[in-house]
Amino acid sequence: MTLQYQLSNGSWTDCDERTEEFLVRCEKFNGIDAAGKTCPAFRAVRPLTRDELLAELSAGRELRNASGDWYCNCRDAEAVESLTAARRAAQPPIEMRRCTCGHTVPAALVMSSSRGSSCPECYDRMSV
Repeated sequence: MTLQYQLSNGSWTDCDERTEEFLVRCEKFNGIDAAGKTCPAFRAVRPLTRDELLAELSAGRELRNASGDWYCNCRDAEAVESLTAARRAAQPPIEMRRCTCGHTVPAALVMSSSRGSSCPECYDRMSV
């Protein structure tokens, strides 16, 4: 597990030697609600255990590490990367088309002009 915390600019950075500190924070500021789902501690009916915390992080979930700001989150970088790779693999490939102007663009961007098909960049020139 590569634990990361979120900075105020929205980017993520590794916890490195502070990993245990952030895990303790996540245990403190997260819990389980009445329905059995992970939630912020102020809505929880019981605290989150270390095993539940690690399971949530391994599943790619972001957890609170403080109650202060919108960016007080932690995540497992490896789990997030594997989820991102799985989503990319599940997406269908983008269909590309070659226009009369000579450019190849995604099919959704092909425009019809008076001189044939064109990409958005060449549309004004080919519509005259």
